[in-house]
This record gives sequence, C-alpha cells and structure tokens, in this order.
Amino acid sequence: MFNMFKFNMSRSQFELAKFTFYLLTPISIMYYVGIDTDKKFNVPGFWPDPDTLNKIPKEPYEIQAELARMNAAKAEKRRRLEQKAAELGITEEN
Repeated sequence: MFNMFKFNMSRSQFELAKFTFYLLTPISIMYYVGIDTDKKFNVPGFWPDPDTLNKIPKEPYEIQAELARMNAAKAEKRRRLEQKAAELGITEEN
C-alpha cells in the first residue's frame, strides 16, 4: 500500500539534497531575519531617549567645565567623608 510513495534515491542524489539543504537553510534564515526587521523585532522603549543620555563634551570649554564639575563633586565628597570621620573619631594616624 505504501509502496506507491516509495522514492528511490541514489547516494549522490541524497548527498546533493543534503548539500542543498545545508546551503539554503542558513541563507533562508538570514533572508527571513534580514527583511523587514523593524516590524519583526521592534520593541517600543528598548533604546533610551537621546535627551536622557549623557552628553560627551566635545569643545574645550565644555571639557574644562565638566572637569571642574567633577573636581568639585570629588572635593565635596571628600569633605563629607572627612567630616563623618571626624564625628566618628577616626583620624589619619589610625
């Protein structure tokens, strides 16, 4: 009964079919993934808003202002830590 669907394939035909499958499978996957990716893989809100990102200073005066801000923040943190250490009775000699 099932003999009418039997398909005789020689070894060379089988190897050719395997080669075709191995060759076309990654190509077809890349084709599927590569077309219309905005609709397939679009996740709203995935990328942050550019306005909320850190802006890298590019001009020399911007770099100097950023360095001054960082140094002021570092000095303020050091002052707070030294004040807290003084309250706890911690000195540099200990």
